[in-house]
Amino acid sequence: MVKDVLTARQLVFNENHEIYACEFLCLDEGAEDTSSSVNVCPSKKFMTTKRLANVCESIAESERHLDVPIFINVDQTFLSETDDIYAVKPNIILEILASVEPTESNLKRIQQLRRKGFDFALSEYALDPSKASFFKYLKVIKVDVLNVTQSQLSKSLPILKKSKCLILAEKVESQTVYENCKALGFDLFQGDFLENPTIIGGKEISEKQNSSLQLVSEFSKNDIEVDKVAEIISLDPVLTTKILLLINCPLYQLVRDVNSVREAVVIIGLDVVKQWAIVMSLMSVSTSPTELFRSLLARAKTLELIAFNNQDEEVSLNPLECFLVGLLSGVDAIFKVNMETLVGSLKLEAHLKQALLTHDNALGSLLINVIGIERFDSQTFERLSNQDICLYGRCQQDGALWADTVMKNL
Repeated sequence: MVKDVLTARQLVFNENHEIYACEFLCLDEGAEDTSSSVNVCPSKKFMTTKRLANVCESIAESERHLDVPIFINVDQTFLSETDDIYAVKPNIILEILASVEPTESNLKRIQQLRRKGFDFALSEYALDPSKASFFKYLKVIKVDVLNVTQSQLSKSLPILKKSKCLILAEKVESQTVYENCKALGFDLFQGDFLENPTIIGGKEISEKQNSSLQLVSEFSKNDIEVDKVAEIISLDPVLTTKILLLINCPLYQLVRDVNSVREAVVIIGLDVVKQWAIVMSLMSVSTSPTELFRSLLARAKTLELIAFNNQDEEVSLNPLECFLVGLLSGVDAIFKVNMETLVGSLKLEAHLKQALLTHDNALGSLLINVIGIERFDSQTFERLSNQDICLYGRCQQDGALWADTVMKNL
């Protein structure tokens, strides 16, 4: 039996850097044959109405609290089918790949699916006039801004705006491209740059940021005592309050309120309290958009979950260290300093620094693989086994859900 796995969530932002939608990469998990290669982006090749129904059902179960549209790619094979399907979750946007032509049969099928509750987007639009027949059936036009010139965008955007569709700048990979697209009047934005902002070379770490990093250094030690943890947190009343508020939120479903850091350690564990102290401390000295923290929390939790599920006896992974490395892997973007400066300010174990800087150990390789899946990197999928991709996919989905829940309670 084939099971669909949702993974590699990439966010779509509006002009205020708020989440407008999510795009998911769908993987086929072959339960019986783990030696064969996984169909990477099968939604681009093999999406069927049956598989889409499974995907929609999965979204309805796992993403119901995240009330934003969901983009899922479909191709000519999908549009050629005649099977009935209904959108079980509102705001499913089927993203038509660039290879699909606006034939009479395709347009008829799109109309049928719109009546079933689906919206549509056009993917990687490079200003090809032959695609214009799609426009009146679309909610979003995703313009491939990497493959068109600034002059072409300036001339074409006013025309696209007349379609009444939302115009999305796709593949936004730099500050310059982002600013140009905003100035031109794009409605939505998608690309690695938006989740990984520009790092300013030569910028120094501030005093407040340094204090936060020292807390990270202390709490990264495996042998730190409970009394020491409680003492460090208690020295900062604001941090103490934030941690207790989070621990008492519905996330942990405790039967009674926790009133002290020491009590929190007893109830939910030392490692969890250390994690939250690190997260809260880093957030308190950041001016970056909260969505960047959401992405980092999801990455950190993904690495932690992979460590918990690790069955390779030759590779030892500490879940707390995995969480820490995942979180710190993007703190350079949060503080807007380079990673070498950041790691130089941290008193971390050598293997943790190695994972963050050179990636040439087991933890560093794991980090690179998880980031590769986040970014839909085809080389990462080719490098990993079917079994590993399926494990990473499940952990990444759970990590994203956990991060969404956390951000709602912060």
